[in-house]
Amino acid sequence: LLDDTCNFPQATDEKFLSKLVEFHGKHEHFKSSNKPNSFGILHYAGEVDYDVDGMCEKNKDFLYNDLINLCNSSTSKLVPTLFPESATPEDKRRPTTAGFKIKESIELLVTALSKCHPHYIRCIKPNDKKAANDFNSNRVMHQVKYLGLLENIRVRRAGYAYRQVYDKFFYRYAICCDETWPAEKFAGPKKFKEGSLKILESMGLEGKTPYSPGSTKIFIRAPETVFTLEEILSLIHI
Repeated sequence: LLDDTCNFPQATDEKFLSKLVEFHGKHEHFKSSNKPNSFGILHYAGEVDYDVDGMCEKNKDFLYNDLINLCNSSTSKLVPTLFPESATPEDKRRPTTAGFKIKESIELLVTALSKCHPHYIRCIKPNDKKAANDFNSNRVMHQVKYLGLLENIRVRRAGYAYRQVYDKFFYRYAICCDETWPAEKFAGPKKFKEGSLKILESMGLEGKTPYSPGSTKIFIRAPETVFTLEEILSLIHI
């Protein structure tokens, strides 16, 4: 929509905003903002307001081919790397807009991510001063919200929060149950599943399907179940 708006000579930010409202106003993730010349998007982690002022001007800020060629001809090793777009004097095509470049880079990123199985470590900054023993609650809550941690927890709690292969689960918690200790009684790949289920049965868990045995892993719904096992384990080792 931004590129379509910018194709007209009298393109303005207000016209772009009116097009957004016209085409996406009824979408559940699109929100009208109380601020002037603004709109909101309900992202996974929370709602974000966007200001349209200057969007059309920035989108039409083309990088023309003669400038690309000039920079690519630089004797500096750094300057040509800052302009990866290749251009030739015969290339008379109109330079791409900023919006087109952003859309293209996002498509490449999504394609790359779909080919792998990424894992993330979420880091929380307790303060902006890099100081010890200084915990800013508002700063932390802002990060928790916009990193999507609360949504992740809700998704996990709706399913099975903990999952582990049978042998690791059994060897860690076998000592917590009289029936599975000593662990040699359940030695062998076929016995690990039986031993893991014995450990959970001994806890007398209540509720609808507190755990579920899979082919290679045990799935536990409530994290409190694992916390209880860890507490028992710590008391035994004292």
